[in-house]
Amino acid sequence: MRTQGTRTTGSTLVMCVLGALLLAQVFGCTDDGHDAGSPSRNASSSTATTPAADSSVAAATEAAVAAYNGYIQAFGQAAQTADPDDPNLSRYAADPLLSLTRHNLRTMKDRGQVQIGAQTATVTSTQADLASAQPAVTVHACLDYSSIKLVYASNRSPVPNSEIKDPRVSAIATVWLYQTGQWLVNDTKQGNDPC
Repeated sequence: MRTQGTRTTGSTLVMCVLGALLLAQVFGCTDDGHDAGSPSRNASSSTATTPAADSSVAAATEAAVAAYNGYIQAFGQAAQTADPDDPNLSRYAADPLLSLTRHNLRTMKDRGQVQIGAQTATVTSTQADLASAQPAVTVHACLDYSSIKLVYASNRSPVPNSEIKDPRVSAIATVWLYQTGQWLVNDTKQGNDPC
């Protein structure tokens, strides 16, 4: 992400808001001590397509998509108060994404800015890999930021030059199964698919 001085531009706003969702590199990641548990190493080794395998993939995909959608919603709610300590974030995200999300929200808070409205995600496809050493589901989605605005928390006035120029962005998220049995989003990046 690029910033221009201390002023927030429209493209900078998009990247700031997307940063937590798309793992922007300018803020980097910090370790806040959160431990979602070690990733699960117990994966199904069956590669044959059976009804049991199909139902396992369907259940895993459903749980991973629920975690992804939960993360999108939790981030949107936390951004409306710029609350980096919102406990809902850790219900759906793990590091490094969780630390980056908290860092970006803390940056918004330090600048006295909050988000009005919330982004939405439309899942376009998924790919489950339950046979690998790290069970994962890759989620492809289109993110829509057209209903959000960045404002100052003190008086709700718009942050200058913060209009979002391209509100629809393709995203790819990796959701891992952890030993706790939770599916958590641990990585996101911008995709190349049209939205």
